[in-house]
Amino acid sequence: MISKFAALRQVEQEAAQEVRRPALRALTAGLLYGPTRLEGVQEFAARTGTLAG
Repeated sequence: MISKFAALRQVEQEAAQEVRRPALRALTAGLLYGPTRLEGVQEFAARTGTLAG
């Protein structure tokens, strides 16, 4: 889980528009709503359009 989130943050730094693609938003949602809580995922989801509001 942590490595997936680290990879998403790397993509955001390298090409921010890419984290808004449906597949990456689905991955973000999986991290956000999954059983493991990761620090920073909610903020990342809001920044990238996965989390409304």
